[in-house]
Amino acid sequence: MRWDGLAGNLSAKKTLSGFVDAGRLPHALLIEGPPGSGRRSFALRMAQAAVCLAAEEKPCGVCAGCHKALADTHPDIMRAGGSGGARSFHVDAIRAIRETAYILPNEAPRRVILLEQAENMTDTAQNALLKILEEPPGHVLFILTCENRSQMLPTIQSRAVCVALGAVEEDEGWPVIRERLPEVAEEDARQALRLFGGLIGRALEGLQEGRLTQVVEQTAGLADRIVQPEELPLLQWTAGLDKDLWDGVLRGLQLAARDALAAGVGASGREAPSPQAADRLSKGLTRQQLMRLIDTIQELMRARERYMNPTLFSVVAAARLREAAGR
Repeated sequence: MRWDGLAGNLSAKKTLSGFVDAGRLPHALLIEGPPGSGRRSFALRMAQAAVCLAAEEKPCGVCAGCHKALADTHPDIMRAGGSGGARSFHVDAIRAIRETAYILPNEAPRRVILLEQAENMTDTAQNALLKILEEPPGHVLFILTCENRSQMLPTIQSRAVCVALGAVEEDEGWPVIRERLPEVAEEDARQALRLFGGLIGRALEGLQEGRLTQVVEQTAGLADRIVQPEELPLLQWTAGLDKDLWDGVLRGLQLAARDALAAGVGASGREAPSPQAADRLSKGLTRQQLMRLIDTIQELMRARERYMNPTLFSVVAAARLREAAGR
């Protein structure tokens, strides 16, 4: 199977390629991954492969099926989703999909039903979907995407092949960013990947929307307040930080702390996007405090993954960072 244009996630590619190359697609796939991990791109590539008319490598990119899939005009690919947020994917939509699923394909070997952001299905909608997943028509491929499979009912998970997507290695990811944003310098592309967790989609958004610059500036600001003896500046700073910048700032701060730790033993080379932050931490914290700070940041990033309330998180973050710094 062809994966040109999609970097990383070798394990997922191997699994999906095995199905396509053997001509034995499952009746349902569940592709999970954090925002920006490429789950939509992977789902669309699988849909294209399913309707490709080539006899050999799929998707060929040149047949009528591929052209229509790429143009989002293929009559045998149906897309639906819960883009309106939690519980916005209702049972009525699934009932309509169930009726459509029994109709034979118009042109392709299979009918593909792509359910994006499936985590936003209500429980009633998921149970309605389960009825057709238990005894699916042989000509249908369901492709579901979600942030985390745990957001789906266990009965849905058990009737689908689950594939996980994640971070992309820096050396593999930055050329993809440069291909899509030729005006971006290599170092900026690399920094974006570091700060946005190796997720190409989020790195692209960060570069296009100016978030990379914001993250670098806010990382320096946070480092400055961590080393201050007073508590109020840090509390005010964490309370005022845009919730969409927290992940990047925490990663930037962690890189800065590692650079500061390396500088203390005479090591060369820097990874942090903000040299000012690394210098501030190096001058203001001891080696033991820097090590505690790195561990604390890792714990805070895990807390962010648990969808902690933003207001509560800002308070917790201030307290934990201050404690790590010995303040």
